[in-house]
Amino acid sequence: MHGPVIRIPRRAFLLRSAALAASLPLIPALAACETHEPPSSGDASDGMLPIHDDLMLDPDAPIERGGVLHVFEWRDYLDHGVVRRFVERYAADDVDVRIEGFQSMPEAIARLQEPDAAFDVFFPVIDALPGLVASRLLRPLSHGALPHLSNLWPFFTDAGGPFYDVGQRYSVPYTVYATGIGWRTDLVPAERAPDALDNPYDTYWDPSHRAEVGLVDDHREAIAMALLHRGSDPNAASDVEVDAAVDDLIAMTDLVDVEVSADGPYEELQTGEYAIQQAWSGDVLAAKRFGYGTERTLSRTGFVWPAGGVVGCDLTAVCAGGRNPALAHAFLDFLLEEDVALDNFAWNGYQPPIASASPSSFADPSFRWSSIVPAHLMEAILGPDDLTTGRFLVPLDAARAAVWQQGWRRFLDVVEG
Repeated sequence: MHGPVIRIPRRAFLLRSAALAASLPLIPALAACETHEPPSSGDASDGMLPIHDDLMLDPDAPIERGGVLHVFEWRDYLDHGVVRRFVERYAADDVDVRIEGFQSMPEAIARLQEPDAAFDVFFPVIDALPGLVASRLLRPLSHGALPHLSNLWPFFTDAGGPFYDVGQRYSVPYTVYATGIGWRTDLVPAERAPDALDNPYDTYWDPSHRAEVGLVDDHREAIAMALLHRGSDPNAASDVEVDAAVDDLIAMTDLVDVEVSADGPYEELQTGEYAIQQAWSGDVLAAKRFGYGTERTLSRTGFVWPAGGVVGCDLTAVCAGGRNPALAHAFLDFLLEEDVALDNFAWNGYQPPIASASPSSFADPSFRWSSIVPAHLMEAILGPDDLTTGRFLVPLDAARAAVWQQGWRRFLDVVEG
């Protein structure tokens, strides 16, 4: 079973490795293609991933009796109780589940390409999808075997969506999140709290804070925050705008005591070492289970997601090399059932994008899962429209990525100096 403390939150693994995943070389799956040609970049900038019909599952195919479903997940991202329920659901078919965890997307993709990697279910990131598809590591989804896709928010099911995998050809959303601002209400006066400011991002540069200010250890997120503070779109920012945002981050170090941390929402914000912490919504909600959070510290934690800020989602997919494609589809569909998705949310703190998982539901005391989200942390819950009004951080080409990375190094040199 899971231990009580995870030192590095799951979103830190995801976001820290996403940029690497986009450029990681992929070799063709050995079982599918014997070739020495250079690997394809898998570019699909319009979100229309090509369908490999020969890998498509017959939607009427029966569950593989006696099958062992091999799941390759971000470490500690699935509730083991939910997994046990899946096994019980298909007890008549004598199935079982084995889970292997990974901590970075490059590590995971390298493992998927090993000859013995017969995984059935995988948890990719958006940036990695085109290359995984081009290398035939993922199986196209048979929607006839996924009846609970109808539970998803319109962002995913409407025509033309989602933008990264139009028509959900290869992926199903697992969780959604927002990048917001956490703070200690006992350390930041109410009139100076982020939710009281015309521009909530001003709080990072407020010299009145009596404790440190934490930024996530991810260059895209930190620089995007500085761009949003300036009113710039992080997906369209010019090199000059990115450099100016980095200058702003450097200027922050003269105004407040800045720390860059992978686990700030779980540790330093809970202990009071940080007054302000850039935070993913799920990490704030999961701090009690996986970090140093207690009822006392959580009652003193605030969170706000500035409208139009950064949002994102995590994905599930079916591996092309797995031996149990029908069982894999059943597992993805199982995770979309309301009670399963919300019980899993109660465990890992990351919100599933299903119809009943909305701010109005969690604010209703009669809702079975309302106790998951304290009233003062309701801003950590997204609504369906927030994925449209918010900003996904889209992949950068190599030249633009270099500007962001060089800027981040320039900032870190000041912080670490």
